[in-house]
Amino acid sequence: MSGQDTGQGAAARLASLLADCGIGNTYISPPPRGGSLTGVSKERVLDMLAELGPDPRDEARLVFGNASFAVGRYSEAADAFSALVDGSPGHPVFNFNLGLCRIRLRKPEEALLCFDRALGALEYGDPTRAQIHYQRGNALDDLEKGEQAIAEYSAAIELDPGYLRAHYNRGIVLGKLGRHSEAVEQFDLVVELRPDLSNAFLNRGASLDEMAQHEAAIEDYTEAILLDPGNVNAWFNRARTRYYLGQVEDAADDYSHVIALRPDDAEAWNNRGLAYDAMGDYQSALRDYNEATAIRPDFVEVFSNRGAALEALGDDEGAMRDYVAAMNGRKGFAVAYFNAARLCSKLGRLQESLEYLGSAEALEPGWRAEAERDEHLGWLLNLDGLRRKRETRG
Repeated sequence: MSGQDTGQGAAARLASLLADCGIGNTYISPPPRGGSLTGVSKERVLDMLAELGPDPRDEARLVFGNASFAVGRYSEAADAFSALVDGSPGHPVFNFNLGLCRIRLRKPEEALLCFDRALGALEYGDPTRAQIHYQRGNALDDLEKGEQAIAEYSAAIELDPGYLRAHYNRGIVLGKLGRHSEAVEQFDLVVELRPDLSNAFLNRGASLDEMAQHEAAIEDYTEAILLDPGNVNAWFNRARTRYYLGQVEDAADDYSHVIALRPDDAEAWNNRGLAYDAMGDYQSALRDYNEATAIRPDFVEVFSNRGAALEALGDDEGAMRDYVAAMNGRKGFAVAYFNAARLCSKLGRLQESLEYLGSAEALEPGWRAEAERDEHLGWLLNLDGLRRKRETRG
């Protein structure tokens, strides 16, 4: 048997495997969420790629490119498809697959050119046009051209009304653009098409939250969790909304689930600390703030929050160190300046307190009004006002 025959046999077996895996042996059907093959399927594809060799020719080049894409070797796949496009510039399959590689390689402008060539080669009634419009939408979304992306997803849906990914991504982009009522309607359609899709409920909940429909949002997050207990973003969003509504014990419990699923999430540690803080459990809050700073030493909000907990526990010196660390970490962090002003007033460091308060007000107007209502700063502002009147009279 000749080497060419062996290569053709390997290509045929690989093409069959790609079809079985759902990747496709002509047009690529990319896995959702930008993923690639894993496990046994990936190992089999890698073995066959090795058998095929690094630079196949003729019809083997297409299956080589598809297989390389399937296992995340996007540069190798792009090289194979580019060679095919050089030989057949208007070929829709070669251009479409090259466009997918360009998206994965974060070159959306080049991807659009490929998809345009693919569209130009197809009749209007060709069902593949829906996939191309969908991928054009993804490239435009990557370019932050949301309105144009929505138009492409809409074109895909017009050609294929049941195109779930196009409906889903249109909802995502509507949410990004702040068009939340439309996003909710879009995810209603997604749920009709796929009632067991956890992230559809997650994203509909996020838009409901933005519309101040918080209880409805919690219902959607809960449904997302029931469908997929590992949906960490649903746990996080429900925790955040529950905290906003004052349901701090439930919020702390939800953040505990987030931490169990994603232990390096500094924001979850910080937010659970805030929930413990709101319950008056300052020692637990401190432990969580310490974990958050260990994960993200530059997380200045945590220093301010930890300072408040230390202050509540009577450690004024430790609290001031954390407020100063927060101010040094971000010069525009007005909350830290306000907290330092309040603590200095409590400690009798009155001029220093006024200076910190002035900085907070300069950074975010409105803190002086907050200070007037504060037990430690209100009297100081009254005293300072009297002093200024005397100086004016003098």
